[in-house]
Amino acid sequence: MSHIDFLTLISVAFLNSFSHCYAMCGGLNLAFLKLNASFKFPFLLSLVYHIFRIFGYVLLGVLFSLFSLGFKFSSFAQGILFFMLGIFMIILGFALIFRGKLLKFIEELSFFSQIQRKILSKFTLKGLKSACILGFANAFMPCGLVYFFLAFAMSRTNAFEAALIMLVFGLSTLPALLFLSKFFTFLHQNLQKIYTFLADLIIIFYGLYLSFKGFLLTN
Repeated sequence: MSHIDFLTLISVAFLNSFSHCYAMCGGLNLAFLKLNASFKFPFLLSLVYHIFRIFGYVLLGVLFSLFSLGFKFSSFAQGILFFMLGIFMIILGFALIFRGKLLKFIEELSFFSQIQRKILSKFTLKGLKSACILGFANAFMPCGLVYFFLAFAMSRTNAFEAALIMLVFGLSTLPALLFLSKFFTFLHQNLQKIYTFLADLIIIFYGLYLSFKGFLLTN
């Protein structure tokens, strides 16, 4: 994985963690902690929740990477894959910026919603065991940002790199989500919007880069 890839990963994940991730995942975590207000070690509960959320991301990265192996038997097929993933990233970047019906459509893909509902329907919402289950289920929440990183993972040459990408994504969002209250009393709302806008621009530019790379591979 090149330096530009690594910087793109961390920048998009870390910048978005201050707003998009807070809105999507932070609310669930806070609601879970409120239901477990009597638990003696709330920080431990939150930490376990996020560890299993990250584990879920890593598992998804491996699965999607294995799915994309069918496109990697030749340079031409790999070029087609890169081009399609790049176009998807560009569309996703604009959808994240404008947040209209397109983003709603992307984030309501049934595959993730159905898996999440099946997981959540079988467990209670209290204790460390529930933190593990709910954290893991959180990884399957329909989310445009997760889709970007899964597309990124699919562009890698092997499952190990894909897992590493999703691990970096999860770890980059951890500081903001683990210390929610302290971060968001410090950050002004306008600053959060700037961070998110910059991250979404990076997604668009990386999509352009990847689609151009795919175009070169097909010629």
